[in-house]
Amino acid sequence: MNQIYTSDLLSFQKRLAPTVDSDVVIDRPKTEILPEPYVITHERKIRFKLYYPNARKVEMWDYLKEYKLEKNGDYWCGEFDMGEGFIAIFLKVDGTSILSEFFPIGYGGNKAINYIDVPEQDHPIELLGENHGSVLSDFFESKITGQLERIMIYLPPEYMQNTEKKYPVLYLQHGHGENETCWVSQGKMNFIYDNLVHQRKAVPAIVVMANGMIYEESGDKRELKYRDMSAFVKEELIPYVENKYRTYGDKEHRAMAGLSMGSLQTSITAFEHSELFSYVGVFSGFVQDIITQNQSHLTEKNKESFRENNKLFFRGIGAEDRFIDFFKSDDEFLEKSKIKCERKIYKGDHEWKVWRRCLYDFAQLIFREDN
Repeated sequence: MNQIYTSDLLSFQKRLAPTVDSDVVIDRPKTEILPEPYVITHERKIRFKLYYPNARKVEMWDYLKEYKLEKNGDYWCGEFDMGEGFIAIFLKVDGTSILSEFFPIGYGGNKAINYIDVPEQDHPIELLGENHGSVLSDFFESKITGQLERIMIYLPPEYMQNTEKKYPVLYLQHGHGENETCWVSQGKMNFIYDNLVHQRKAVPAIVVMANGMIYEESGDKRELKYRDMSAFVKEELIPYVENKYRTYGDKEHRAMAGLSMGSLQTSITAFEHSELFSYVGVFSGFVQDIITQNQSHLTEKNKESFRENNKLFFRGIGAEDRFIDFFKSDDEFLEKSKIKCERKIYKGDHEWKVWRRCLYDFAQLIFREDN
């Protein structure tokens, strides 16, 4: 397995079939290495061989359709064309939904999910150079969310070597039901950025990813306060990052982007506080708030300020995206508001394959005038 495409640890890639029942074994027992649970063929189909010897029925889906597995001895087998890129996998064994040890584990829909990542022919993310950026976890107490917040930080390849240089910052948000880890584990943003920097197609930058699933709990009720991200970014996230990391600390060297719900949070933040960012990216998402119809971030004053402060407003979406009509509605709104944007339509649905491409293109356009 290529570690770029799987979150599995190397030591757990070979599954061993147990041969003894005892918990105490004097002599190390012989074990049978199970065959790989899935193989991506040269035709980019996925060939499955799942070890469920006692199961009467094994069912498998992605988000769109079911794939029929057939039992062959101790294994459940099948070969399917499931497309390319990030593919969520859902399994039921004898009617019970499971999180399988046979596949990498990601996060989506407010829960852990299995997935397979099929390398795309025309958009490789394998590393091209020897110098790689670092991804680290950082933590701070938030008064706005009322809890300890974890943020993921990508530092460009040269950050550790050149201890004097300052860097621009991209604040990058995930979608609904995801968390701050998803742009790394599923979006592979660090590999995308490493390659772009290696090819001199992007300016080396720090990328900050925070949890946008901000909840307010009262009694037995839990409400998602996604609009609070605007205050969180301005009052807590930016000050924390700029106090701890080597950043320029000005609008000219800040960008914000997000996917789906994160794109709406980006729009709200960027229009309410356009003095903070010169570059804004909306991936498969929204300028107008389609959830609550609260358009308080789009006042005439905010729109005027956005027109004055923004250097690049990038919007991208998949041609088959379920929210394409809202994207077109935003087109009309922006045209009436005389707000210019760079607009791209990609092949794909509401999925990581599109969001990776959005980041790939957006990263090449930001911070160019500032370095």
